[in-house]
Amino acid sequence: MRPAFVMTAAAGVLIGLAGGPARADVALSGPDSNAGSYSISALEAAGVSDGTATDGSLTGVSLWGLLGGGTGGVLTSTPAGDNSKNAILRYYVVGTSATGQQSVVSLGEVDPNFGTTSAFIAYQHNGGSALATPELVVTGAPGRDLTNLTSLQLMAVPALPSGGSGVSTGVQLSGTVSRPGTYSAADLIADFTSVTKTVSGDTYTGVPLFSFINSGDSNVTGQIVVAQATDGYEVVYSLAELDPSLNGNAGDLLPYADTGTDFPGDGVARTILPGDNKHGRWVSNVDAIIVSDVPEPASLTLLAAGLGLLGWFRRAR
Repeated sequence: MRPAFVMTAAAGVLIGLAGGPARADVALSGPDSNAGSYSISALEAAGVSDGTATDGSLTGVSLWGLLGGGTGGVLTSTPAGDNSKNAILRYYVVGTSATGQQSVVSLGEVDPNFGTTSAFIAYQHNGGSALATPELVVTGAPGRDLTNLTSLQLMAVPALPSGGSGVSTGVQLSGTVSRPGTYSAADLIADFTSVTKTVSGDTYTGVPLFSFINSGDSNVTGQIVVAQATDGYEVVYSLAELDPSLNGNAGDLLPYADTGTDFPGDGVARTILPGDNKHGRWVSNVDAIIVSDVPEPASLTLLAAGLGLLGWFRRAR
C-alpha cells in the first residue's frame, strides 16, 4: 500500500470512531505490492497516479493501474509451479460485492500487452459527487459490473510441469460443463456447428470457444476457464469475457484447421482470440480445457493439486 493511502485509511478510522459518516472501502488482496484497503478518496488519489477511466456516467481508477500494471506492482510473487513464460496470463481478479455477488476479470484481458478490455473501480459520477460505495465497471459489459464492491482478490492457477511436448490428439473438457469428455478433431466436426474466422491473413475453421465450453451454468461471471497445452503452457480466461451476450468476442475460436501452416503442428485444436494481437493468449496443442467456479482462498491448495494431478495423468497417458 502506498504511504499516502495508509494515512488516508488511518484518518478514515478516526472519523469513524468520532461518529462521522461510514467509509466505503474496497480491500485489494493477493500477491500485489499495492494490496491494502482503499476508501473512495484513496481510489481517487490512485486514479491521479495510475490513470482514470470513464464509462457512461462513472469515473474511476483503471483496474490494471490499481494493480500496479506497468510499474512493477503486479506479481510480487509468482504462482506455485511457475514456469516463467507469460506467468501473468495465469492470474485473475475476483471482485466481490457486499451481497456476495462475484465478477471475474482475467489479467490477460486487461493487460494492454495482450487484451483489450477496459475495467475500472468507479469512485465518482463524471465531474460530480463521490459514490457512496465503489463499483467495478467492465466497459461495454454491464452484466459484469458490480455495485457495492467490497473486495478484489488477485489469484492464480498453478503452472503445469514444463518441458514436455507433443502434438495433442484430443481436447479434454471438464469441470462445470454440460458436455464433459475428450474430443478428437472428428468429434469437433461432428458434434458442433463450425464457423470460419480470418485473423492476420489466416482463415481458421473451428468451434466458437464459448459454444464448445457450453457450461450450462448461470454463474457465468463467477467462473474461470483454464486452457492447457501439452508443453505446459497455460492461460486463464474469465468465462464472462468469452460470452458474446456479455460483449465477448464471437470470433474467439477453438479451430482445428486453417488455410495457413498452424495445422497439423498445432495438434487437434488450438485457441485463437482475435483481440490479442501478440497471440500470447493463443494456446496451441490444447489437450485440456477446465471450467470452474472461482475457488475460495482456502481451496486454492486443492485446486493446485487437482490441476497438477490432471497434468501428470495426461502425460502418463
